[in-house]
Amino acid sequence: MSVVSADNSEGALIVKPSTAWRMLSVSNTRGYQLLAKGELESFRDGRSRKITVASIHRYIARHLADSMGKRGRGRPRKIPLPPQQPEAQAEAGA
Repeated sequence: MSVVSADNSEGALIVKPSTAWRMLSVSNTRGYQLLAKGELESFRDGRSRKITVASIHRYIARHLADSMGKRGRGRPRKIPLPPQQPEAQAEAGA
């Protein structure tokens, strides 16, 4: 099995929790919450915990898919914005 530090996590199959949290930019508490909810796959190797990089990639892919089409915070627009005309067409018409 290939376990690597945060500096060389490319190509690794499993990483330590601290490296996984750094990859996801989450806190220690949030990382262990993700493990408890089953969002990430992990196993014990002796006294240390290992997290599969594939589960990190799946977690990111799920959240990207969920966020597609969302505008962000706030209420959605009631009416769509009119399409903007390129400046070349506006100048040609004047």
